[in-house]
Amino acid sequence: MSSIKPWSVYKCILIVALGGLVALSGGCKSKEKLAEVQGKVMIGGKPLTKGTVTYRPDKAKGNNFGREPMGEINSNGEYTLQTDGKPGAPLGAYKVTVSATDFDPNDNTKVGKPKSLISTIFLSAETTPLEKEVVAQPAAGAYDLAVTP
Repeated sequence: MSSIKPWSVYKCILIVALGGLVALSGGCKSKEKLAEVQGKVMIGGKPLTKGTVTYRPDKAKGNNFGREPMGEINSNGEYTLQTDGKPGAPLGAYKVTVSATDFDPNDNTKVGKPKSLISTIFLSAETTPLEKEVVAQPAAGAYDLAVTP
């Protein structure tokens, strides 16, 4: 007769199963190393004073990161990227999009339509000419951008 109680067997199976789930769940969180990305956005030689910069992973150049680092442009034209609420972006190639809108002061309707402050080519990864490589030790001004009206 065996002295092993059925509950002991089930307890062992449960512990092993939970341990396996804990080990597997560790792979769900991103452990990407983030590099600091700060730059300035210029339009016609002057800082663009509002908007958003988004770095979209360039899969054609091997960047398969699943999210898009982004940063708000401040009143001095400066931006700092964040990824999942943390400063920086993973290393790799990116297509850079810029969005900047304001309300048309000549629009007398009660709903006011936002107008783009820059060329719409900068809104899409398919049309933007802006490309950046995020590296561990960038040169000064490496992430500066120039857009057109």
